[in-house]
Amino acid sequence: MAQLTRRHFGRATVAGALASVFGQFLAAQEDCAPPSGTPVDFVIPKLQNIQRKSVAELTANEVTRLRLAYQKLRDLTASDPTDPRGWMQQANVHCWNCGGSGSDIHGSWTFFPWHRAYLYFHERILCKLLNDNSFRLPYWSWDDSNYRSVPAIYRPQQVGSVTNSLYDPKRSSAAVAGQSMPGSIFPPTQNPMNSANFAAFGGGPDAGGSMEFGPHGAIHMWTGAPDDPNPDMGNLALAARDPIFYAHHCNIDRLWAEFVRRNPLGHANPTDDDFMSRGFQFFDENKQLVTIRVQDVLDTAPLGFSYRPGAKLSKPKSPKYTKLKYDPATHLIQLPDATQAAVAGQSVLVRQRSLVVKDVKLPMKSGSYNVFVGDAPAAGADQSKAANYVGYIGIIVGAHHHDQKCSLVLNATNAFLQSAGSVGALLTFAPAGTTDGAALEFGSAFLTEE
Repeated sequence: MAQLTRRHFGRATVAGALASVFGQFLAAQEDCAPPSGTPVDFVIPKLQNIQRKSVAELTANEVTRLRLAYQKLRDLTASDPTDPRGWMQQANVHCWNCGGSGSDIHGSWTFFPWHRAYLYFHERILCKLLNDNSFRLPYWSWDDSNYRSVPAIYRPQQVGSVTNSLYDPKRSSAAVAGQSMPGSIFPPTQNPMNSANFAAFGGGPDAGGSMEFGPHGAIHMWTGAPDDPNPDMGNLALAARDPIFYAHHCNIDRLWAEFVRRNPLGHANPTDDDFMSRGFQFFDENKQLVTIRVQDVLDTAPLGFSYRPGAKLSKPKSPKYTKLKYDPATHLIQLPDATQAAVAGQSVLVRQRSLVVKDVKLPMKSGSYNVFVGDAPAAGADQSKAANYVGYIGIIVGAHHHDQKCSLVLNATNAFLQSAGSVGALLTFAPAGTTDGAALEFGSAFLTEE
């Protein structure tokens, strides 16, 4: 059992560099205010329902069309920087809604529906520029282990003698080189697709879900490298300046659709009026400011797109939940007596178990943070291989950070079960590759069992 040292309770070491890291982005976020306009209510369009495709499945002609669409978007910014449909104005939409407006759609249940609406209007604008209503955005299918590098069509700076409109020089060296993401981003036992309900997967009114602070955040960080001089995908204020952002979020949107499809009752979207009636404003393809509500985007078919069923990130599961004892004063987790008896002497491999922690107080700095039972192991080695490693937090924040909470799905390892079955398990987190840990603070914990 780890000793409760002072560093387990201090967040200054994790958050201390916040001002210096994000100071360079303050101006960017202050300057991303949207153009003014008088909004009208969204009207469901009469569009052909066309499946969005994986980037890996695009034909040569579809790749050419995709590049042409983004080139036209960039040209629009050059010819009229005030046009709300142009490249930089489109990027600013995301910037403004990640803290620039004083309200943030991240870290809450609005994360999924806002991004779906954003992608819908972005797609409609590209259709208008192409004069082609059959155009649909592709998704980066990183749920498949064969496609965990930045897709090749997004990587070259030039295609022949023409600039590649899908290229962004502000990516990490690993992303630019076409390297694969580390396997630690996709641990099989920390799988958001196996969340029991929408609250765990997509969040609640005041907390984000396991998808946002799992693969979503980790992939942003890997692609953009927030501490690098080139951070586009690594900072919320700038992330949508990289074309891969839209393919990344199309896959997030696809996995939301798949999550609900697999278990329509258990995984159902919230029905609270505060959720359903929440409105967002976007400029459409005709430069008209439109108010669209969550209830307008829950069914994608009327919006003209859908996804082929299936995803390789996981298989559908229906876990049994057991609430664990948690002492917020000591941060110790203990198994109930009946659960202790049930798991005594069993290997974690006998049954698939996960640890779900809710209302986790998130770090204040973008990055990947490893989560352990007790102290972090020595720096330098692959900490995800350590016996006391249980998962990670992938978080990306903007210049205007505010306190956020989320739900996490972690690995209920033997190390966790043994500690929680005796004196109590202490969960700590530390920036990946370091030993600069602190106690993980949260509201409640559950053990799931397949």
